[in-house]
Amino acid sequence: MSLLKYVDRLRRMDDLIRRKATGCASDFARKLGISRSMLMENLREMKELGAQICYCTRTCSYYYVNEFNLLIGDTSKNKLKGGAQRTDIEKRNRILGQSNGIGHPANILALPSW
Repeated sequence: MSLLKYVDRLRRMDDLIRRKATGCASDFARKLGISRSMLMENLREMKELGAQICYCTRTCSYYYVNEFNLLIGDTSKNKLKGGAQRTDIEKRNRILGQSNGIGHPANILALPSW
């Protein structure tokens, strides 16, 4: 899968979760055009980034338990630049400030909004 498709999927997942419009796991996967197992893998990856995601049987939707912001770079700039894998937050923030956020998968950064 290309990086652009992966980033787009994460953004769509984030949007559906925020709007509490995911439906059950099968519906959520169908809305994203992926298998249920791929959905579970992507949800696990989002949880590794700090998202606390649960499912509500009353609303039939996934939702964020915590305040969570999926930040994928600074989209206000037009240049596309890659980036090297970084391990500390300050270096990631500097890279994200220099690109439009597509770059290297290691530059996809999710931070709680607290």
